[in-house]
Amino acid sequence: KCRVMNRLAQPKAVLAALLLGIFVLATQFVSVGREVIDPDESTFILMGADVARGHLPFVEQFDLKPPMIFLLIGGVLAVFGKSIVAVRLLGDLMLFGTAMLVFRFARRLSGGWPALGGALLYIGFASLDLGQPTYSELPALLFGMGALLVFAHSPVTPRKAALAGFLLALTVLSRSNLYQLPVVFGLLLVIAGLRRSDRVHPRAWLAYGLGGLAPVAALVAVYAASGHLDVLKLAMIDVPLSYSQQVGPVEAVIDNIRQFYVATTIAPFIVIPFVLLTVAGFALAALRLLYPADKAERWQIVVLFLAALTILVSLVFSGAVYPHYWLQLLPVLGVFCAIGLAFVARLPFGKWAALALVLVPIAAALADRLPQSLAVATSPALRAEPFDVAAAARHIAASGGRYPSVWPWRKQLVDWYLDAPQLSKAGVQPENIARPPIVGPLAEHGYVGKDEVGRIMALVPDFVVTDAKGKGREWIVAARPDIDAWLDANYRLDARFGDVVVYRKITPL
Repeated sequence: KCRVMNRLAQPKAVLAALLLGIFVLATQFVSVGREVIDPDESTFILMGADVARGHLPFVEQFDLKPPMIFLLIGGVLAVFGKSIVAVRLLGDLMLFGTAMLVFRFARRLSGGWPALGGALLYIGFASLDLGQPTYSELPALLFGMGALLVFAHSPVTPRKAALAGFLLALTVLSRSNLYQLPVVFGLLLVIAGLRRSDRVHPRAWLAYGLGGLAPVAALVAVYAASGHLDVLKLAMIDVPLSYSQQVGPVEAVIDNIRQFYVATTIAPFIVIPFVLLTVAGFALAALRLLYPADKAERWQIVVLFLAALTILVSLVFSGAVYPHYWLQLLPVLGVFCAIGLAFVARLPFGKWAALALVLVPIAAALADRLPQSLAVATSPALRAEPFDVAAAARHIAASGGRYPSVWPWRKQLVDWYLDAPQLSKAGVQPENIARPPIVGPLAEHGYVGKDEVGRIMALVPDFVVTDAKGKGREWIVAARPDIDAWLDANYRLDARFGDVVVYRKITPL
């Protein structure tokens, strides 16, 4: 009887993996039926396709993100070809892996079932639109949580420290704003080593530094050998520094609060339980930090708090505010949720309350996503991927002659389908050519011209592709108020496929 009760109290990793995997598919598979969820993901696909063609990231095409997401998507595209399904399943796989790491980290502090609840709540929050695309946050989360789990297994030996440093380097190569994480944990190892802590080997900091330098050194060596070290510096240092100065910390905090309020009104049954359990878990973890059961527990909580506070600071100073940035913090908050669940379960009638706090968000996420996921999974047209941008690309390919030039103001996946060359090396994210914090440093280093919009207008491409909602027009009108007159003088409306609008250049008689 005791063995049965112990097994029920501590779910095995296999059972956790099964439940988490099912929940990920139930709430995320709907995304494979959508061609464009966010323009950022479309840009990542274009950058990944460039990698799949054998180019180093940034050399032929530029986007602001570090190279890891481009390398991962490029590998998937090299194997599976032009497949939206494959790209989305890559994201789902990384989300599942991170959820498993949340479970493994949390069960040391909360027990098995609360840890599973925290991981499920994390997936439930990621079921919102902010977690559907394959964003650069996903590999950052996977590598970052892996590093935190290594740190939590004290004592931190040189081998563990080297692995943690390696993983945190990959985290920064996925999201550059997370550079504070390796710095903070490096300082932690140095301080612990100087204090002769029994949680950390005295030379762990050295192994940590060497492990972190390994992927960075390999990247630098590859770019140096190809003669493009200046391009790597431009992409990884110069432009991100310029971009990070757009939004100040106070404005970022206010904007995050505003957007979080909107998210709460959209999905209250998912967001509110997550917030309540996070607050409870945070308070209980702080109390346990002061009065730990043992030194190992204190060390784990120190790691958890340092990660949470460092990521929070990185979001405030990231230079922009988007809801999907919150993904960087959610796994750590999932651990706090697990601690909160363990606390709630010990209160009078607490087991029922804890169960409700997990089941309500799960039910809300499933009610929103499961019917759509099932519809996509059972659709006979799934393999054909009958999408609007793809239809527009087929139309252009059939009627535009050989190698037509295309300028997407929006819906840039049309270039992917056509294998069309970029009219600007900075144009994979169309509006980047009109963003001074991005195009300014690029122009200063001779990567692009100072007026990329004007240069492309002078080319008069064969086709202009944008969206019917007017998002593409917004950014280009802000950059060139005369764009409507240019479009009217040189183009005619050629076709429309859902939200995709195609203009064709007028051929003189």
